[in-house]
Amino acid sequence: MSFVSELESAPHEGRREFVREAVTMALYLSLSLMAVLLAIPTTESGQDDPVSLVFLTAVGLLVAHLLAFAISSRLVSRGLLNAEARLIATAQIVAGAFVIVLVMIPMILFDAPTSIQVAEGLLLAFVAWMGYLAARQAEISKLRSWMYVLSVIVSVLIILALKSAVGH
Repeated sequence: MSFVSELESAPHEGRREFVREAVTMALYLSLSLMAVLLAIPTTESGQDDPVSLVFLTAVGLLVAHLLAFAISSRLVSRGLLNAEARLIATAQIVAGAFVIVLVMIPMILFDAPTSIQVAEGLLLAFVAWMGYLAARQAEISKLRSWMYVLSVIVSVLIILALKSAVGH
């Protein structure tokens, strides 16, 4: 059975779980990479190759999360990685790959520090957009949705400020 037919044949709960896991992975990786980008020195004496640093960190975070997911899935499924877990892992891989591509585009197109700033902006915009879509699911007004987005952005900035205060 192909991935698409497995997803189409999954009950509504399964499709919802698939989307939730994909979005969770994309947000987790986005937030983690924003913290990584914040820690990269932007001076001439700083990091020689931020492209490889960001790429390898992103892939490492994705693989670490998948390992944790595989272990926890086996824990609750009698040691097996069942079809549902494989489908969710696929969602996480696709979402993670999307974020990696999103962050790598400016890293390849621009020199530091511009590449880092553009990548941070793209990741923040992605997190904000997901916040907006989440708020709109509650069928609230656009104004309240944008207020929620503002609270998400403020929360992200607080997290990044705390990360920055701790040091690299």
